[in-house]
Amino acid sequence: MPTKNTNNVKTESQQANNQAPAHPVADQVAASLHSTVDSLHGSAASTEESLRAKSGQSSAAMKAQTRLLQQKWNNSPVKKYACENPVKTVGIAFTAGALLTMLLRNK
Repeated sequence: MPTKNTNNVKTESQQANNQAPAHPVADQVAASLHSTVDSLHGSAASTEESLRAKSGQSSAAMKAQTRLLQQKWNNSPVKKYACENPVKTVGIAFTAGALLTMLLRNK
């Protein structure tokens, strides 16, 4: 979006009457704000593009890591034992949780 330079812009009636702008301070503030908003827009746009690119890269990396962990879990001896002995696995998990709770509990 091109910046408007309202400092030197006069209305047709002002040009015809050769008068000074009716609101010189307001016009100067408006011009300053326009340039500030334009520069913020550029910064925000580049930041958004960067975040979108990094988000895509992170998503791809997370999917690859998930696939790798899934493969490791499927080939794990722990999974094999848990599938072959579900009751023992539940007992071990319960006992470990109870012990951990007792150790971490504040008195």
